Amino acid sequence: MFKKFFLFIFCCLSAQSYAQERYFVVKDSITKEALPYTNINFLNGYGVFSDENGKVILDNDVPNQVKITHIGYSDKLVLLDALKGNADVFLKPSTEILGELKVAVSRNDAKKRKEYVVKPSMHDNSNEMYWSSLGQQFAFYIPNERKNSVLKSVAIPLIVKDLYQGIADQSFEDNPYGTMMKIEFMSNVGNQPGKKIYDYDKVFVIYSAKVNGKVEVKFEETIVLPENGFFAVMTILGKTNPKGEYVPEMPYGVREINGEKKKFVKIILPNYPLVEDSENQLTLFRHVFNESEKWYRIERPMVYKKDKKYPLYNIGIGYTISSSE
Repeated sequence: MFKKFFLFIFCCLSAQSYAQERYFVVKDSITKEALPYTNINFLNGYGVFSDENGKVILDNDVPNQVKITHIGYSDKLVLLDALKGNADVFLKPSTEILGELKVAVSRNDAKKRKEYVVKPSMHDNSNEMYWSSLGQQFAFYIPNERKNSVLKSVAIPLIVKDLYQGIADQSFEDNPYGTMMKIEFMSNVGNQPGKKIYDYDKVFVIYSAKVNGKVEVKFEETIVLPENGFFAVMTILGKTNPKGEYVPEMPYGVREINGEKKKFVKIILPNYPLVEDSENQLTLFRHVFNESEKWYRIERPMVYKKDKKYPLYNIGIGYTISSSE
């Protein structure tokens, strides 16, 4: 009798838990293919990303109206109550992506091409570093200084540990960790990121145990630099499990302060070494879930003094260019 009662309670709880879980899958309206790592904006400064299969799992704490955005597609406002069960949500492809840039390289030209390397600016000074958070974007300007330039790779400088590792009992992350990023390319419009240049992005994982000061990201496609350069835009998607698979999570934690539950932004690793502003270097940042789409300069490091005046900072990425010049 007791076993039957226990089984009944377990089934009720399982059914209730299942009923409370809501999910939908974001897909292309034409191809019906899933759209991975789509932005699901809660319109309150927070949001989540879909997983690699376009799936979004939501709990009851999420507002009823969300905004779904994916570069290369038209934005869509969705009322969750209007979705019938666990449904598919379709986004229409946008015509705003600029035509993909291609360069024809003959066999003789390929022999003449040379590679030019700009090294990243690296250091481990925790007083001059910037942090990562879920949904944060960095835009790195890459100038075009040579004829027929093609971007082969970028090297992102890192500080893989946080302020407290090795000093305090707790830190932001257990070491080792994995953080998933996405890089795409946007036009340069008045030293600000404009439209996405072509239909290509690169998703990669930073494994703290496998990097030492930087991570190099190579591109399989022909990434041609426009005459006025472009921005390599890196989005921090979030953490991965030990298998390197993306683990969707809310971008905030909840703490109880004076009997009231308050949300706070989750800071994750890695951190990035900062260097003072210089010619031909430009780093901008924003948060994809903020109401404003404005880009900002880095005006102070992660840990700062209120009464101290700081210079403008950049994250000094490196990159490799192939050119016929």
